[in-house]
Formats: sequence, structure tokens, C-alpha cells
Amino acid sequence: MKASILSKTKSLELSNFPKIDDMSCNNLLDLPVGCLSHILSLTSPRDVVRSSAVSTDFLSASKSDAIWNNFLPSDCDYFLSQSSIPIDQQQFASKKDLFFSLCQFPILFDNKTQSFALDKSSGKKCYMLGARMLMIAWGETPAYWSWRFIPESRFPETAQLNSVCWFDIKGRLPIKFLSADTTYGAYFVFQKVVHSFAGFYGPVKASVLESDQEGLSKSYEDHRLVANHYFIGDQDFDEPTCWLDADELPVERGDGWMEIEMGRYHVGSGVEAFDERVVLEMALMEVEDLSWKSGLLVQGIELRPLD
Repeated sequence: MKASILSKTKSLELSNFPKIDDMSCNNLLDLPVGCLSHILSLTSPRDVVRSSAVSTDFLSASKSDAIWNNFLPSDCDYFLSQSSIPIDQQQFASKKDLFFSLCQFPILFDNKTQSFALDKSSGKKCYMLGARMLMIAWGETPAYWSWRFIPESRFPETAQLNSVCWFDIKGRLPIKFLSADTTYGAYFVFQKVVHSFAGFYGPVKASVLESDQEGLSKSYEDHRLVANHYFIGDQDFDEPTCWLDADELPVERGDGWMEIEMGRYHVGSGVEAFDERVVLEMALMEVEDLSWKSGLLVQGIELRPLD
């Protein structure tokens, strides 16, 4: 009996609202520009740019500082203040100009050893650890590694592999510097030195793991279990290269450098995303085949959002 009464009451309540078929979406353009700006601020940078082609009202709304300020990360001012080259925000005509400047021209900081930028589609943070920020085994021994200025590099110094048999490179970054609720890809960025590249016959192992502030992985054994394998040199086996999975080979970037995806990591949301104790450790090594390796130019490790 009670269920029947509740059902009839619900039907009467719903009858007070217009049916979906009676509702029209054709009056969206009649909204004030301020309302359109607020709606657009709830979307993404990509959606805002696309909307500007809809009408002059959307074009006007898409230029609102409120929109683009919403897309700038909350710690943006911190990175602007840390820039190796002083940045005056007054030099930008609008927040939109500032946003796209950060997408196109990464900020170098920490003595030009790291860079900060924004992803133009999502506005999420991008980072790159230059070679000087990496832990390179024997990196300070001139017989094994040397440091060079390469005009095409984002950083003033790149590491050149002269000759080692133990190839071991690591990078570490606190996850609090990344955007929350985002999956990141970690990419090792390098070039082969013509006429001197040699010795990388087998696969190199790459991994991305959480560690604590002291650099201790939560489980060292996981380092081997989750390692990805990549071939960056001449393969020392009978099978032809075309038999390899494309994901096991490096790809050329738009800037002319090569990269391999070391692994992926999902940053959580809320308190988890700002945990001071959690550090992301990215490792690349080849320590099983002790052939002497040479001719690799290392720019750094880049973290880019994938969603």
C-alpha cells in the first residue's frame, strides 16, 4: 500500500517538470558572455579553443582571463618565480597568452637543470629532469662520461657516454609536483652520436616506481618485475629487427631527439597526490651484458600527462 502511494506521489512530482522533448538547447547563444565564460571554464583548454569558432559570442567568452586563470595550476606562480630567466607576468597581455607561452616555451629552473611546462590540451603540468639532475653511474668520471653543450638541447648541459660497461641512470621527482588524478608517461630522451655509438646489443631495462625520500623503493624486487625492455642499438640476435614489437623501439620526437617510454604512473587525487613522502623513481639500466657501450647523448627524462 505504502509503495503504491509513494509511486503516485513521485509521478505527480515529475509531472511538474517539462519533458525533455519540450526543452530547447537553441537558446545557448542567448546567454550573457559571462555565463558562457563560466561554462567554458568547466571544460578544457582544447574545448575552449574549439568553441571560439562557433560564434563571435563564444570567441569573446573564450578570451576571458577567468577561464585561463582556472587552467593555470595553483603553484604556477611558484614556478614563474623560480625561473632561471626572470619572468614578469605583466609582459603578457592576458592569462591566455601566459598559458600558451608555458605550453610552447618551458621554464628552466634550479640552475637550468629542470623544466616546467603545461600540456596545451589539458593544462596539466609537464616536467623534465635534465641530465645534470639524473644519477648517472660513473657520471663524474671523464673517462666514462663527459658533459657537452648541444644547441638543440633544452638544457645547457647534456651527458655524453664515452665508454662504460655498467649502464645505470636514475631520476627522482616528488609526485607533489605532478598534476593530481593524472596518468603520466616517463620518457628517456637521447640521441646517438654518429660514428661512436656502439655496444648496446641487448635490451635495456626501464622502470617507474614509487620510493621514499631516502630513495628506497617500496619493493626492490618489483624493479625487475615491472621493467620494460627496449632496444636502442644494434640487436645481437638472429631474428630480424622487424620481428620486434614497435613498443620496444625508440621513436623520434618532433624536436629531432629520440625517446623511449620508461613506464607509466598514475597520480591519485586528494591528500594522496600531495604526499611529501612519495617520490617517483625512474630507472634505465643495462648491467647484464657487460660489453663496452659508447656514443649516447642524454638530454634527460620527461614526464608528460597521458589523459
